[in-house]
Amino acid sequence: MPEITLVIPSRNGREILQKFLPGILEEACRAGGEVILVDDCSDDGTADLVRTKHPSVRLLSRDRHPGFCNAVNMGMEAAESDNLLLLNNDTVPHMGSFSALLDELRNSPDEVGAVVPGIPRPDGTDDGDFSWSFRRGLAVTGEGIEGEPYPSGACSLWRRKVWEDLGGLDTRYAPIYWEDADLGARMRRAGYTMKRCPEITVEHQHSATMGRGTASEILRERNRFIFMQSNCSSPGMRLSTAIWLPLHLTRARLHANSPFLEGYLQYRRWRKSQ
Repeated sequence: MPEITLVIPSRNGREILQKFLPGILEEACRAGGEVILVDDCSDDGTADLVRTKHPSVRLLSRDRHPGFCNAVNMGMEAAESDNLLLLNNDTVPHMGSFSALLDELRNSPDEVGAVVPGIPRPDGTDDGDFSWSFRRGLAVTGEGIEGEPYPSGACSLWRRKVWEDLGGLDTRYAPIYWEDADLGARMRRAGYTMKRCPEITVEHQHSATMGRGTASEILRERNRFIFMQSNCSSPGMRLSTAIWLPLHLTRARLHANSPFLEGYLQYRRWRKSQ
């Protein structure tokens, strides 16, 4: 049985994988790990690249309903190890980082469900230092904010038992955004904690295949409200949202913040369809 299983979801990431997968595989080998790559409905030849250039990688393929959460859950279910590393396809692990994360998890109390390294981006932010909070009627996320930390979807090492207890990522967030914050919130309610290990470094180049356009921002806003429905449901939070949301919508109209407005409308339509 491998010491650790790396699960890498990838959608149309052929060029990204050509650049970053060799370094990931080298580090996985040092840690005694297996690598599962889940090709999430790609049409750019990702599967052919992996089969021909990286035959040691276990390739799983999805052919419908693309989504980060769906791809990750598929890979985690197929993993052979009790230590599950969720990893983006555009990460650069420092030497020994996977082994160090594994040591941290094994040496932590059982209630520590996940460990997270420092995950610096080129812009200076750190994906490993994000938390979520509830402010003025809305859920927000940010680096170093006062709130609940959550394990990053870019890189986090999980105990298999905890991952399975939580049921993996919630597929309502498909195709992407907010699912890692949701998993962290559910982890805390279930009595588990996470451990940050900033001295261990896995860089994140953030070569996102989802892009950063209007459609992406709308999706972020829609999923913000799905997150709130699940995790911000106390009477006090609901009252705060009832008071503040009309003000946020009015401000969005005045400032032509169409992603917020359209994201909220998409959430309302989504909710009616459930």
